[in-house]
Amino acid sequence: MCLKRLFIPVFLLQLILFLGGNALAQSQTTIEIVNSDVFLGDESLGKGVSLLKGNVAFRHRGALMYCDSAYLYQESNSLNAFGKVRILQGDTIKLTGSKLNYNGNSGLAVITGQVVLTDRKTTLTSEELTYDMSKDLAFYLNRGALADGENDLTSKRGYYYSKQSRVFFSDSVLLVNPKYRVVADSLSYLTKSATVLFSGPTRISSTGADSTWIQCENGFYDTKQSKSRFYRPNKVVSGSKLLSGDTLDFDNNTRKGRASGRVLFSDTTQSISISGDRGFSDEKKREAFVTGNAELIRYFDKDTLFLHADTLYAREDTVAVTSSWIAIRNVRFYKSDLQGSCDSLSYSTPDSMLVMNYNPVLWSDSNQITAGLIQMRLLDAGPQYMKLETDPFICSLVDSIHFNQISGRTMDGFFTDGSLTSVMVYGNGQSVYFTEDKKGAITGVNVAECSDMRILLVEQKVSEIILINEPDATLYPLSEAPQELLMLKGLDWKDSLRPKDRADIFKRNASNLP
Repeated sequence: MCLKRLFIPVFLLQLILFLGGNALAQSQTTIEIVNSDVFLGDESLGKGVSLLKGNVAFRHRGALMYCDSAYLYQESNSLNAFGKVRILQGDTIKLTGSKLNYNGNSGLAVITGQVVLTDRKTTLTSEELTYDMSKDLAFYLNRGALADGENDLTSKRGYYYSKQSRVFFSDSVLLVNPKYRVVADSLSYLTKSATVLFSGPTRISSTGADSTWIQCENGFYDTKQSKSRFYRPNKVVSGSKLLSGDTLDFDNNTRKGRASGRVLFSDTTQSISISGDRGFSDEKKREAFVTGNAELIRYFDKDTLFLHADTLYAREDTVAVTSSWIAIRNVRFYKSDLQGSCDSLSYSTPDSMLVMNYNPVLWSDSNQITAGLIQMRLLDAGPQYMKLETDPFICSLVDSIHFNQISGRTMDGFFTDGSLTSVMVYGNGQSVYFTEDKKGAITGVNVAECSDMRILLVEQKVSEIILINEPDATLYPLSEAPQELLMLKGLDWKDSLRPKDRADIFKRNASNLP
């Protein structure tokens, strides 16, 4: 006789299922019915198929599943559930949706219809979600979102590893935080520590007024501690400023950052770039420094200055709207019309003053310039003016043994089109200049002493010497000139230290060592 419909109390149902042909063999994996107001068995539904209605509850693999109604397939150990579907696993995981397809053998649950997964403070939503109970893994393949009260993430695909408290997002990933916005191909999110792990092309944009943005392909950001690390290729852009390096670390609380390996900093408004092996910045103090093969490049209208030092330090004053940079230890620089060497150098805006300290040497065309302190106004058009203090000395090589020379207490120098064209000497002025014929042969020497003097140069050669206050000058034929007058006190030809090109600035300056 065919039994078409049968009502069985739930306690009898559980007993029948337990004593059934497959129940004993599958006692470890069989889906367990916990409750159902109505149980219907109907051969028209198929062999071993049951319909459960009203407050339906199942237990399997340590999880409880609830719904309004369900079809239970005993032979395949699976079920389809409908209406107010809920899955509870452990103390924290809760899954809700409209429909559930569950395979008890594989432990795979497919939930559809406004799916919501909550785990502690984390909420994952999607229209369709697959949950693997054997691996505590939930994933969606057609758009989903995650929120934890601080961050909102969306993507086309996502994988949530409950035991690891980790979510992996891929394809059109967007993370929105009150302080920043992240667009990425893929990233991982650690829900317990609220840490974002980047993999693949990623762009992080500040939502604040500073308009800072970061581009990277590998790294992490701890949203609780506000600390980040990025690996090359990467760059941080804030207005006209750019920073990159093999590794970048930044603490958003202290606004301090560190960079190592192929560090590069550039500022288009100041037309400079600074590179080195290691860098440090403090945004609150508006200062930064770079060490290790440090090089500063300053771009001018028609030329470029290349400068190297052991340490390059930069500081910005937002109140006075000025900035300055300082080069410390073993400073050497090269520009096509100007070269220099010293142990300390500074440059500031808006006065564009270059200050050289500690054994400074400056070369302009054929002239070597030394003093205890050299100050120069260096504009885009080139050097304009210089002031020499404490034993200033200017000399140039005439031949292998003769030098044109100027010395005094202080000096002012003036440039035209990058070349030294006049020098004013104040106090204890002395000069030695050799005269030449049209073929360049030395014919005589002019030795002069004067309290003050003015020297005019044309095409790097002295054209006129104007003596002011108590002049004493003598023009000697070269053969009759006293040898002791041909070299002024302080003459020290340092041409071997002169940088010949950009690469030459990295040669260590032995004269500046302690």
